Amino acid sequence: LRTDAYGAIRANEGLYLSSWGQLGASGDQLDLRPAFQQLSTAHEMAESLSQSAAGHNAEPLESNESLKKAGEDTRSPYGNSEVAGGDQSTARGAVDSGGRGQSPGLKAPWLHAAAPAGMTLSTPESTHLAQGHSLGVTSGEDVSLATGRHLIASVSEKLSFFVQQAGIKLFAARGRVDLQAQSDNLEATARHSVDVTSSDQKIDLAAAEEILLVSGGAYVRLKGGNIEIHAPGKVDIKGASKSFTGGTNLMRSMSDMPDAQGPFEEFFILKDKSSGDLIEYARYRVETAEGNVITGRSDGEGKTQKILTSQPEKMKITILDRFDDAEGELS
Repeated sequence: LRTDAYGAIRANEGLYLSSWGQLGASGDQLDLRPAFQQLSTAHEMAESLSQSAAGHNAEPLESNESLKKAGEDTRSPYGNSEVAGGDQSTARGAVDSGGRGQSPGLKAPWLHAAAPAGMTLSTPESTHLAQGHSLGVTSGEDVSLATGRHLIASVSEKLSFFVQQAGIKLFAARGRVDLQAQSDNLEATARHSVDVTSSDQKIDLAAAEEILLVSGGAYVRLKGGNIEIHAPGKVDIKGASKSFTGGTNLMRSMSDMPDAQGPFEEFFILKDKSSGDLIEYARYRVETAEGNVITGRSDGEGKTQKILTSQPEKMKITILDRFDDAEGELS
């Protein structure tokens, strides 16, 4: 297949691209058994890790059902099964029955690509993946990322990492490691020891209201300009010299946190006012009462992105263009 102009491959009921061989053209055109086996193996591994994550209070994998469906939809027979005699499960059996019978097909118009040796995508420019629902990546061994500049992720709701065996490492050869919870608590918990070390300089602990150290029933509380040292047993203070003088204080400025967006958030479903049909893949503009303008494109279910506002307010949604080129007002 070669052209100096445009090229297109269209298949209304699904398309299978494969480099799995069929010697002597002896197999079925849509023999997706290699793809099904790979998808089934991936689903089993992902499901096992997902259950393990949930058992450790981490987030399960929500895309597993889509992965399972991708495999199941490769095993839908095509044709008429009401034919007497012969094996109708293969193309040869269908031919022997006068062209009637069943052969492997696709349940939905999927695009499947399968290869025994591997796949590559390469371009000197950019690559984009876009989907209306989930994106699942399952690897039997490693997933490696290497970037010449930045690795940036913007997540609307939550970010969860779970490791079953070998732990997590986060290193910065240069620059600061900055971890912030801008509208809630920051928690660090370990079954065994928690070590905090500064190899060259200092450890600085500061709190706007209170610092509390507790162990074995004894505690030290710093609150409201006072220090409480209480213990159920002995309090041992040793030093070459001790100084107990009048009061003094050290003021510490606290870092300002940006105000979190929300807490009001909602998406909208675009429907044609006259027909009630979903308006899919349409460009839209949302104008809020505060004067903010958000633009985007609806997904395959007519949904917009989530709109965040600081308070309940009215919004105006305008359709900029429609993928189906249909006329009609927005409901």
